[in-house]
Amino acid sequence: MILTSLLLSACSTLPLAFEDPHITKISYTEVNADIESSKNTLVRWGGVIADVKNDENFSWMEVIFYPLDYYGRPKINKPSEGRFIIKSPEFLDPKDYAKNREIVTVGVIEGRTEHITSPDSSELPLIKATAIHLWPINYRDNYYGHCRFCYFMQLFW
Repeated sequence: MILTSLLLSACSTLPLAFEDPHITKISYTEVNADIESSKNTLVRWGGVIADVKNDENFSWMEVIFYPLDYYGRPKINKPSEGRFIIKSPEFLDPKDYAKNREIVTVGVIEGRTEHITSPDSSELPLIKATAIHLWPINYRDNYYGHCRFCYFMQLFW
């Protein structure tokens, strides 16, 4: 059992903020269907960046939602359920947080947006981020190249 725990922990690359026990496992579809009941819920969502805008007080990131795998990576081989907006008090440099980069965030659902990044982004779920993890561009190649056990486990998750 100890060996299994060590092997699995070697595969985890997310910071501790993403392991918060108060994170609620709630789907995009559930939130989108009843946003009012989902307000103030701490979630861990991820996907692919569609756009980033910065203003004086916040950064706004539009994300194409994908379900997350066991390790917190977006399952980009699955269908997207829609889009959501991340509101961050930190400056998100568009060079780093570029279109098509994969991310995962932890944050509280605040409700719906009014078009912030583009006219098409109105009425999307809005998450006030407490943590954002940007996956490295080539993490899938590096990840599987280093950890054969992780590659094997990925086939089953």
